[in-house]
Amino acid sequence: MNLYQKNMTLRSVMLMLLTFAILAGGCKKKESAADPCDGLLNETPPSIIMVKFVDKATGQNLIVSDNIKSSDITVINNNTGKEFANWRIVSQGATSPFNGMLQFSVFHETAGQYPYQIKLAGFGRATLAYTVSKVATNNLCKPTAYPISNIMIIDHPFTAFTYDGKSYPNILVVEL
Repeated sequence: MNLYQKNMTLRSVMLMLLTFAILAGGCKKKESAADPCDGLLNETPPSIIMVKFVDKATGQNLIVSDNIKSSDITVINNNTGKEFANWRIVSQGATSPFNGMLQFSVFHETAGQYPYQIKLAGFGRATLAYTVSKVATNNLCKPTAYPISNIMIIDHPFTAFTYDGKSYPNILVVEL
């Protein structure tokens, strides 16, 4: 066999392999009943609840004015008796209306009442509580939702935070 014949044979083999690869790859069956939710990350983002503690006498933000640190605050889940870790002190600068508030990130997939005791060293304690409901949705991929409602402080008077004339029911202001 000469060089020309070898090249033609090699080309023929390569062409047959390419043809087979195209036909084999293009003959896949489509699944008629594919799950539209397959591959979706179906997690709900956490709900955010904030609490601002103010001095009864002066109206000043206690965390900012008295330089309270995270180590001076304890949050206990009253249902379990365990420490709750999903909170932080908001530090957005002195001009931010949220500066010095406690921010709670809450994740729930069970309906019920959720009380948390917040202890500020040297200033006392307050109990944050809210309700989680189980609600059916029209979403095939997420048939159930768990909205949070009735956010309140149960052992002290409180108000909803107001800024620029708008009230924020998920941000509570508590006097200690």
